[in-house]
Amino acid sequence: MVEAAKHPNIKLLAYTEVKNLTGSPGDFKVTLLKKPRYVDESKCTGCGVCSEKCTVDVPDDFNYGLGKRKAIYIPFSQAVPKIAVISMEDCIQCKSCERQCLAGAINYEQKPEEIEVKVGAIIVATGVDMYDVAKRGEYGYGIYENVITQVELERMLSPTGPTNGHVTRVSDKKIPKRIAMIQCVGSRDVKTNPYCSEVCCMVAMKNAKLIKQHDPDAEITIYYMDLRTVDEGHEEYYRGVRGHGVNFVRGNVARVREDPETKNLLLRVEDTLTGEIKTAEADILVLSTAVVPSKAGIETGAILGIDRAASGFLKPIHAGLNPQETKTRAIYICGTAQGPKDISYSVSSAKAAASAATAWCLAGEAALELITPIVNEELCIGCKRCQRNCPYGAIKVVDGIARVDETSCKGCGICVASCPAHALDLRYYRDEQIREEVAATVKS
Repeated sequence: MVEAAKHPNIKLLAYTEVKNLTGSPGDFKVTLLKKPRYVDESKCTGCGVCSEKCTVDVPDDFNYGLGKRKAIYIPFSQAVPKIAVISMEDCIQCKSCERQCLAGAINYEQKPEEIEVKVGAIIVATGVDMYDVAKRGEYGYGIYENVITQVELERMLSPTGPTNGHVTRVSDKKIPKRIAMIQCVGSRDVKTNPYCSEVCCMVAMKNAKLIKQHDPDAEITIYYMDLRTVDEGHEEYYRGVRGHGVNFVRGNVARVREDPETKNLLLRVEDTLTGEIKTAEADILVLSTAVVPSKAGIETGAILGIDRAASGFLKPIHAGLNPQETKTRAIYICGTAQGPKDISYSVSSAKAAASAATAWCLAGEAALELITPIVNEELCIGCKRCQRNCPYGAIKVVDGIARVDETSCKGCGICVASCPAHALDLRYYRDEQIREEVAATVKS
């Protein structure tokens, strides 16, 4: 991100979201909404004095509520750009930050700004959200303090996190000695998300290894359905983690209860290898929750007209042959916007999308389908049936007449078949041509 911010040909518009898309491939007009930071970006130096002087403490979203932040804050230490933002939902308007800011960057009068940019291609890389396990209260999450998720554990393990790299219990801040992890929470489950989230096994093992390196005496047990260590080196990594003394139990955790006095977690587990019912006690319980389509991805995809797969992730035109291309030319998807991926696959898909977008923009001209529909304006009744049925968004009814965007059309013919007024004809497959071919075939 730092390199991207410094690149002369890259313009970063942080704190900005897509509101509308018009135009056609190669000539898109994108309307953006730049939300107010209430801090002048050209003046803020990221010194952090404003946060130090702020008197308001609220749960830190970046640290999943495990730490506190101020009403004016820099989202995280490596944020790009490193500029403060004021949360008006939390601000009490004391103006202390404004008085203390030596750069004069605080601006309480800042308003949302609408920006229109013209681009030749678009790449959607909106990432994922985490499955909201609190909704169902699974395994006591949101009920028992010492039940956390892998993401929350990672924030604890981070040197810049809320506990400065030390894993502690939420209830009493003590160092846990017995740690249990449950895999596939909210994934591979027909009631929630039937797909595999792909990264959870390796994340759990990585975090378990970090804890063992920090505290070799810690007792860590991972409960799993089956381990999916599919990439090169992952199986060896798994064996290495086992060598560090991490226990792996193939089993289902049927019940989690809390000891009200010690706040320890009591687990009832079915060992699916032996069929034995076991009980275990843990100081903290870590849930490996599913990755799910991000809210930003769903909203942006709807604005850009990108289809969604059954899983909810953005859908390519063909998962095998065109994994980065969408039904609209010059709009590409990559990373976990398309589905669960680890870092290496996210990087490779991002490079593929960037390559495709660059090739499109540098070509200077586009190869179009010859088989495209023609509109008979005298017959068109403006019913919009073709517009509704077109899977590529290539037809729009304007002033009561259907108009075809030939750069988006794939020549599938659905519009022709669905037109009740027979106002559409497909080049090279016109009704008159087909009738003559039928007549000639019958005659012969």
